[in-house]
Amino acid sequence: MFKITTILYFFSLSFLLFGQEMQPITNIADFERELKEVAEEIESVESSFRQEKFMKVFSNKMVSTGMFYYRKPNKISLQYDKPMQYAITINGDKLETMTGGKRTTVNLGSNKMMGQMKGLIEASMIGNISALDKDYELYYFQSASEYFVRILPKSQSVKAYIKEIGITFDKKTMAVKQLRMTENSDDYTDYIFTNSQYNTLQTDEKFSIR
Repeated sequence: MFKITTILYFFSLSFLLFGQEMQPITNIADFERELKEVAEEIESVESSFRQEKFMKVFSNKMVSTGMFYYRKPNKISLQYDKPMQYAITINGDKLETMTGGKRTTVNLGSNKMMGQMKGLIEASMIGNISALDKDYELYYFQSASEYFVRILPKSQSVKAYIKEIGITFDKKTMAVKQLRMTENSDDYTDYIFTNSQYNTLQTDEKFSIR
């Protein structure tokens, strides 16, 4: 049986201000408006990413690389190439993983928890976080070059898997530079995005689920 914890292993994130000197954002309404305006112009995203997973039980971080794809509406794919080929794809109400040529698919519509995760992942990846207020507590910070949003889940069921989420935005472009998801006090995962391209995907080929 496909385990929720297996999915969350790859989407697990934590809160640190990534070494930057941050101060609270005083005008949150202006920040959210600017972020929403940018997100509304994004129809698709493709970006290289580096995943760095830190676990207390291991002395070294686990590093993976690959490509991230997003296309409106509700299509997300993380396609890992190193150290192994692996793919996680969300298309509408379905989520599929593929490793070693084997595909496993689950229906998100019948799983409230994973349905919520889909919305959270989508909002985080493209920077459209304005719809998260109902289910999460949001805290806003800024440095000279970056914005940072700390996201804390309100639901106890979500807290069991994700303690908190941090999103770093480039202050000039509002592009998502880094995500950090914390599973607990010791374990977290960073996603660092580079070479992002917007509105370049014209088909749903990257998001095919069988």
